[in-house]
Amino acid sequence: MSKIAAPKGFEDILPADSWKWHAIEAIAREVSELYHFQEIRTPVLEHSELFHRGVGETTDIVQKETYTFDDRGGRSMTLRPEGTAGVVRAMIEHGLLAQEGARAKVYYIAPNFRAENVQKGRLRQHHQFGAEAFGIANPAQDVECILLQMDFYRRCGIKDLSLQINSLGDAESKQRYRDALMKFLKPKAEKLSEDSQRRLETNPLRILDSKDPRDVETSRGAPPPSESLSDKSRSHFDQVQKLLAGMADFKVNPNLVRGFDYYTETLWEVTASGLGSQNALGGGGRYDNLVENLGGRPTPGVGFGSGLERLLIALEAQGAQIFKGAKPLFYLIYHGDAAREAQWKLLRELRENNIAADMDLSNRSVKAQFKLADRETARHCLIVGDSELANQSITVKDLKTGQQSSTPRAELIHRLRLTDNKA
Repeated sequence: MSKIAAPKGFEDILPADSWKWHAIEAIAREVSELYHFQEIRTPVLEHSELFHRGVGETTDIVQKETYTFDDRGGRSMTLRPEGTAGVVRAMIEHGLLAQEGARAKVYYIAPNFRAENVQKGRLRQHHQFGAEAFGIANPAQDVECILLQMDFYRRCGIKDLSLQINSLGDAESKQRYRDALMKFLKPKAEKLSEDSQRRLETNPLRILDSKDPRDVETSRGAPPPSESLSDKSRSHFDQVQKLLAGMADFKVNPNLVRGFDYYTETLWEVTASGLGSQNALGGGGRYDNLVENLGGRPTPGVGFGSGLERLLIALEAQGAQIFKGAKPLFYLIYHGDAAREAQWKLLRELRENNIAADMDLSNRSVKAQFKLADRETARHCLIVGDSELANQSITVKDLKTGQQSSTPRAELIHRLRLTDNKA
């Protein structure tokens, strides 16, 4: 029979690599909790309407990239393409933002799904670390989210970070800018790419984010969003820059836009070396109208998302060392049936004492057992044969140095705990 392969753009994470994921996920959780964000987990499958209303009918994600289908009840369902909309839906559904003045700060680590062209670091199933803060309109909340994201990258070991920020302003400012941009681009419409000619009527801000040389050239000289900002939005963005100064290096990029319609006010993107021309690690922004648009009480919000596949690629390209926090493995070696029975009992005792241990369960030769221990990258072997059984002892062999010593069986757990703590 023929083999069945994973679908294109969906990749397995094998044991040789999964420890790297454990490491960066642990950092994400640790830094989030330092900033007093709590974990939230939402379904991978949502009603399609959530993303049509939340992300935007005219976005490329909704029009081209979602995995959407009718379930057996005839309901249109969509695999989650991004994290924010589902989090907002959950906050509304469970009444977490129902009270006036309600505040919440949450984070998540979850897979997203987009039917896009597969590239390095851009898969059809990708994993994202994200954080969302609700209930605080103050610019300081924007900056806290930016600092959380930058802190996460630094703790992972990323170098050469670059932070770009921009502001689209409030809803009225954003509409003024949209009108100004259309006025600038319409006379040049035939010079735009086919996709951007379509976007001109539906979502003209996305043209500024296009990498197509035709769009880049045609957009040159377009009015910046800052010319359309209301006094309130200008003050908000000025305060963001003031609060960031001295805490993080940044550059104002007037062409920075994000792919979701819900963004207002502050936007940001973080890039790093090692990812080629499309070097974004992640980004975020404010979305003060999204909760209300999805049926909740008017509530300001701000957050970010960061692709973990792209982060791991950047770490490898930069030569960063990821901390492997796994416990050292003790591999039990036995010679003879009586020794095997004794080691089986010891195996359970070690695990009950939080000591990582394993042994061969198929009665291989001692030589083969040592080969298994080496293949499994064990730190030490615990050896029992007839002499150890007679002496009530265990021979402990260090597989790095080759040194071995005899330890009384009654003292073994205590000594291994000391070894475990030193690792």
